[in-house]
Amino acid sequence: MTPAPGADFAQLCGQVCPGFHADGEPRRAQKSELLWGVVDGAPVIAKRLLRPTPVWAWYFDREVAMYRELDAHPPGVRVPRFVCADRGVLVVERLTGTPLATRRRPHAALPTATVAALVEARLRLATWTGTPPSSLPAPRVRSQLRDRLLEDPTAPVEWIRDGFARAARRAIVTPDVASQLDAAIAAHAPIAFGHGDLLLRNVVGDGLVDWECAGTHVHDWDLALLWTQLAPASRAPIDHAIGGGPRRDAFRALCAFALIREVRFVESFRRERSDAVRAELAAIIG
Repeated sequence: MTPAPGADFAQLCGQVCPGFHADGEPRRAQKSELLWGVVDGAPVIAKRLLRPTPVWAWYFDREVAMYRELDAHPPGVRVPRFVCADRGVLVVERLTGTPLATRRRPHAALPTATVAALVEARLRLATWTGTPPSSLPAPRVRSQLRDRLLEDPTAPVEWIRDGFARAARRAIVTPDVASQLDAAIAAHAPIAFGHGDLLLRNVVGDGLVDWECAGTHVHDWDLALLWTQLAPASRAPIDHAIGGGPRRDAFRALCAFALIREVRFVESFRRERSDAVRAELAAIIG
């Protein structure tokens, strides 16, 4: 059931978080509703699901748990401060600044220093000593995650390798290419804590937002997501960090998988042609 917009959300936020005062009207995103506000003079943002399906509910619960843990054990990068959560509402600090991008695939031309700072942030995240949520998705949820190629930090290598097989069955790549990409991951797939959804639109000011996919991931997954969003001339700091050998081959496979997911998203959810994304994918896999 989709929540009704308007004053009811602001009223609920006030009940969940005493002292919450709304600043404007709710804003609806693809799967959630956001409400800007202040608590004790500090800017905050409240979030609730529009459609609490089992998949999105699992991610939402992870995000709440993740913010609690990040608040208790800071990760060495700027993260919105956890304020409160209850009754399907999450309230966190609202970071100042604007996102580095607003589109999923911006082909952004960013300064070298900005990209290098993101690479450094990724390295700091990998050394985080906190404990990410450990609750496994229910079988039905896991099945939907696999079918939709959605992030599963409880199975950091499995969901990617399964995704290659599914991409071959959907004719996004050939079986031979899927096998080669899978072999590259099998040969080099160290895991570490990561953001999991490091899109440029999730970089706001000097911090990272939207932690629902955070957890254990293949070490270079965040960097692969960044690489596919950048203009070619802005990718040098990532290429330098990756280097060569098996890590480079596995990174290429991760970049290919990031674009495979975009093909799936565009064709299944936006109902658009994916020619441009397929062309980018072809350039990676040769």
